[in-house]
Amino acid sequence: MGLHLAYEFTAKRWWRKFKRYLGWRLRNPFAPYEDYYVYSVMRKIRQGDGHPAIGSASRPVRAQSELLDFLQKYGLQPNDTAVDYGCGSLRLGSAVIDFLEPGKFWGVDITDEFYKLGLEALDPAWLRQKAPKLGVINPETLAKVRADKPRLIGSWHVCSKVPEARLDSYIGSIVSLMSPGSIALVHFPETAERRQLSGLAWASPRSLLETVARRHAPNATISFDPLTATEIDGIRQTLLVIRT
Repeated sequence: MGLHLAYEFTAKRWWRKFKRYLGWRLRNPFAPYEDYYVYSVMRKIRQGDGHPAIGSASRPVRAQSELLDFLQKYGLQPNDTAVDYGCGSLRLGSAVIDFLEPGKFWGVDITDEFYKLGLEALDPAWLRQKAPKLGVINPETLAKVRADKPRLIGSWHVCSKVPEARLDSYIGSIVSLMSPGSIALVHFPETAERRQLSGLAWASPRSLLETVARRHAPNATISFDPLTATEIDGIRQTLLVIRT
């Protein structure tokens, strides 16, 4: 009986989410998937439900310095330019901003609504001093980031939100920011096969990400490093590392 009720609850929740997506798609037949992700996140926030990754209710999965720790592990220095690709509301980017010299941080995301929520929670005087650069992911912003020749590009808790059909665009954009000597670190939940974890999250095999990365960076060195030491429910947190 318990299992039956749990299945029924899961099925109803899936159906509610599917109807919500279908309704949005009918209203926005030509909009990219990214717009639906923004809609879903901001809907929860505006309803007062909060979101674990965006806004005032967001919390780091492990530590607020997690992104900075790994960028430093791969050689980040205060005078380097670094990119937080998919910066959200800067829950991990703020530590990177603090570490870097003024004007050396780039945070980009699919909407300015995300990082504006983060800016509201940060000290205005500190922001003026550190002068982080922020922008919506589009050709103009990517060109500005590329011109600053970032040495390290981190994308944390983002790849899991990207549908398989959009992986080429996502990884291709990251690779487009690289120049000789730069390193991109892409965090993803690794599984033996592509697996949907929730309505808006997926885990991927490393073979899939390597294939996409090599398509965009055929001359780069591509490797994988563990982000965590343990595997839970067949999922390991992993880094795709691209070096040019």
